[in-house]
Amino acid sequence: MERLNRTSAPQAKKYTEKIIQFGEGNFLRAFIEWIIWKTNQKTDFNASVVVVQPIEKGMVDWLNEQDGLYHLNLQGILNGEEVDSVDLIDVVSRGINPYRDFADYLKLAEQPEMRFIISNTTEAGIAFDPACKFDDAPAASYPGKLTQLLYHRYEYFKGDPSKGFILFPCELIFENGKHLKECIRQYIDLWNLGEGFKNWFERWSTASCPVIRATRPPSSASASAIRTTSSTRPKSSISGLSRPLSPSRRNSLPTRPA
Repeated sequence: MERLNRTSAPQAKKYTEKIIQFGEGNFLRAFIEWIIWKTNQKTDFNASVVVVQPIEKGMVDWLNEQDGLYHLNLQGILNGEEVDSVDLIDVVSRGINPYRDFADYLKLAEQPEMRFIISNTTEAGIAFDPACKFDDAPAASYPGKLTQLLYHRYEYFKGDPSKGFILFPCELIFENGKHLKECIRQYIDLWNLGEGFKNWFERWSTASCPVIRATRPPSSASASAIRTTSSTRPKSSISGLSRPLSPSRRNSLPTRPA
């Protein structure tokens, strides 16, 4: 079977890189990327996502093998009608492993169109680790990596107020945005990054506190369900809460039009 990529799926579109996303798991790709994909369809948002692998061992290589493409299978009930749709999600432009390509990671801060940062690094991801050093490539913690990126942006654009970021943490902790900003403040102080950078961050970058709820699906056959098919290889196929696709349906996924 032909592998899914932008050659085998020429209908996939390309958008401007505007979003940096820490985390490449099923939740972000099945919900957040779907929302971005829908927004691109219905508005002139024209945004793509660069996925940053938040830990040393992750899945960005699998994403890059197929040019960031995957299929999303939505199953459930909408307006009283059964839904079983398969869509090609094409908003991931590329993935970066900062443990291997730290320079490429920092260069994300140099892209003027970048505006949003989304994350899901698990409940333990938003934490201050005083062992992290500014010269680490990268810092071990997510807030440490983010502080490195923010400081590089501040330096590169010479404190331009229009180059702040809007942060959307999706980690399942109460007031996640508040905790994330506090961790960044701690790194600014620990690493002596200066009052100018601290003031730029406080004034021109904002962190929301999205309400994210962990839910269990109902047991009925009509329960809403999601399946993301990342590749034709079992080891890189990631399934959500859904019934299995039939063999004929599953085999059709790589060439299914968007």
